[in-house]
Amino acid sequence: MKTIKINLPYLHNEEHFQFPTEFKDLVNLYKAGTIDIEELFKAFLILYAQEYEALNVVRKTISTEELGKIDKQRNQIFRGFVDGVKSNLNSPDEQINLAARRLQLVLDQYGNIARKTYDDKTPAIYKLIQEARTTYLADITLLGLINWINQLETINLSFDSMMKARYAEDAAKTELQMKQVRLLIDASYRAIADQLDALIKVNGVAKYEAFVKDLNVRVDRYNKIIEQRKGRNEKDDDKPEETK
Repeated sequence: MKTIKINLPYLHNEEHFQFPTEFKDLVNLYKAGTIDIEELFKAFLILYAQEYEALNVVRKTISTEELGKIDKQRNQIFRGFVDGVKSNLNSPDEQINLAARRLQLVLDQYGNIARKTYDDKTPAIYKLIQEARTTYLADITLLGLINWINQLETINLSFDSMMKARYAEDAAKTELQMKQVRLLIDASYRAIADQLDALIKVNGVAKYEAFVKDLNVRVDRYNKIIEQRKGRNEKDDDKPEETK
C-alpha cells in the first residue's frame, strides 16, 4: 500500500485550497502523532494558513456584489443615453435627425458597451464620453443628452475608483502570491505523503492503513476532476476553427 499521487498544479485555486482543507481535517481526525507526521504537519499548517490568506486576496476584499451594483447602474445610464439617441432617429426635424444619425454611427462603432467585461467597459465609456464632449458636443447638446453624458461620466469614474481601490487594498493587505504559496504547500504535502510511504515500508501497513485508504479516496476524487477537465480541454482543441 502507498499514497496515490496527485498533480496539484492542475487544480484551480478554489479546488487547490479545498484539497489541503480535506487533508488537514483528515489528519486531525486520525491525529498527526498517531500516524507519525506531527512535525511535518505543523509546517503544513503554517503554509495552509498562508494559502487561506492568499486565496482571500484573490477573491478580493470588495465584494463582487458591490461592484456589480454600481456596474448595473452604469449600464442603465448608458442604455438611457442610447435610447435617447434612437428616439430622435425618426425626428421630423432635419437637424435633430442628422445629429441622431451621427451619434448612432458612433454607438455602432462601440457596440453594446453594457455587455463588455469590466476591464473593457470602463475605457470604452471613457472614450465615448471624450468623443461626446469634443467632436459631437453640438449634437449631444441639440438632442438634450448632455445630462446623460454627465451622469455616465460620474458613475464610470466611481466604478473605476472602486476597482483601483480594491487592487490597492489587495496589494497592501499581503505580499503573498497565490502561485508561490501553492508551490510551497504542494511540496509540504508531498513530503508528508512520501514520509507515509517510507513509514509503511519500515513499520508495516497496519498503523497507517486506515488513514492512507481515506486519503486515497479523496485523492482519487480530485484526480478524476483533473482528468475530466483535461478531457474537455483536449476536445476543445480538436474542434475545427470556425470559418469567418
